[in-house]
Amino acid sequence: MAKVETMHYRVLKKNHDKMIAALVKALDYQKAHPSLIHYSLSRTWYRPVTDDPTQEIWMFMDESNDHEQYATTMKTAESDDQAGDFRQQFISMVIPDKPFSDEEVGLNHVVWEEIPELHVELPENNQ
Repeated sequence: MAKVETMHYRVLKKNHDKMIAALVKALDYQKAHPSLIHYSLSRTWYRPVTDDPTQEIWMFMDESNDHEQYATTMKTAESDDQAGDFRQQFISMVIPDKPFSDEEVGLNHVVWEEIPELHVELPENNQ
């Protein structure tokens, strides 16, 4: 059954392009080493922060059909020197604050399980 793991974090708006560049490098590395982190799809979104116009809230979602394998590879990737460098670049741009007013401070991963009966894909609308 498909699961997604999400994480929300804040980034200074002035670091928007710098964060994209850092994440592109990290994802290119992951694509070149597909066993590094076991997911089938990764997507990232952002939006403005209403209480601070100098910041943005970012969110990523990693989808996998074997979340245990995904979680294991996330832990083992931390020991990969290159992946560790990318993680450090990412961490250096994350604002150590609450992504939303009701969330705890920190980079907390949240796991969501798909309800297969409610899965809809409409490829004809992607044109």
